[in-house]
Amino acid sequence: CKIDEEVTHKAWLNRSNILFTGTDKWSLDSRVSLVNNNNSDFSIKIERVMVADEGPYTCSFQARNQPRTAHVYLIVQ
Repeated sequence: CKIDEEVTHKAWLNRSNILFTGTDKWSLDSRVSLVNNNNSDFSIKIERVMVADEGPYTCSFQARNQPRTAHVYLIVQ
């Protein structure tokens, strides 16, 4: 998730499940981790990806009191 503004809050979600809020991990899945967490990038990594991981993921962040979201749909072949 590319971030180019001053961010106060950020989160990664899969469907309606929270994966991360900032650096706090909410997911119990040990395969999911943060790979970047800085002023310009907030990205996750899923190791040993499975077909069950397929679906929508959302990066949500608050910048200058404006909510922003970025959506990605993971396809597993």
